[in-house]
Amino acid sequence: MKKSHLGNLPVYTFSHFSGYPEIVHFSTTRGGGKSEGIYQSLNLGFHSGDEESHVQANREVLSNALQIKPEQLVFAVQTHSASIAKINSEALSWTDEIRRENLNETDALITNEPNICITVKTADCIPVLLYDPQHKAAAAIHAGWRGTVGRIVIRTIEAMKQEYGTQPENLIAGIGPGIGPTVYQVGPEVVQIVHEQLGENHGLIQYYSAKDNAPKTPYLNLWKANYIQLLESGIPEENNEVAELCTFSHPEDFYSARRDGAATGRLATGIMIRA
Repeated sequence: MKKSHLGNLPVYTFSHFSGYPEIVHFSTTRGGGKSEGIYQSLNLGFHSGDEESHVQANREVLSNALQIKPEQLVFAVQTHSASIAKINSEALSWTDEIRRENLNETDALITNEPNICITVKTADCIPVLLYDPQHKAAAAIHAGWRGTVGRIVIRTIEAMKQEYGTQPENLIAGIGPGIGPTVYQVGPEVVQIVHEQLGENHGLIQYYSAKDNAPKTPYLNLWKANYIQLLESGIPEENNEVAELCTFSHPEDFYSARRDGAATGRLATGIMIRA
């Protein structure tokens, strides 16, 4: 993943998505927006404590950079689930209330409609983008540890198969900025669930000492866990790109709930098929 610009907005983009001019995609940074203080400056998430007017202004900054209307920017209403919603042109006429109702408890969006930017918010969780160039279909996925053990990536690919005829071998995929494996410490209950649901053979849990002579504690590799799901779904290795950008470790670029607490901003990762 490389630093780029969407209009004048600083973003990160996947290198191997650049070969498909019919799509535009991005992962935002915390720069270029209107929010102040701990939310400085492009906070795109409501319900994080920021002023709603600032968040709305930031979403307008993003939609302007995409050269679309704000209603064409569709965000999942995330609850760390493994639920998926199909987005079509009807979504453009939804009021904010209807949109929240229809997309409630949804952590992945799929679409084959042009000029609708499907988007997920993160502040340490893993964003995943998928694009099917054969059927002109896309997905945006929010994968925290709960969604990851719920195999949300695999479920989303299955949904694209059913809705659009997608064949995994044709997909290209990108895993965006999220918390890294050397800083994402987890408790024993998460270790148990990961081992039960994803197995113990992949080395997703590693043990490190925070300080010399300190007891070793478990750390979860969400990057790898979601990458494995891409491979298990049948996406060729060369079609996948992992940013390996740690939100926790780069405060100048990214918000991080683990680093800063829940009252922090939210990044956005999205994809749109051009008409």
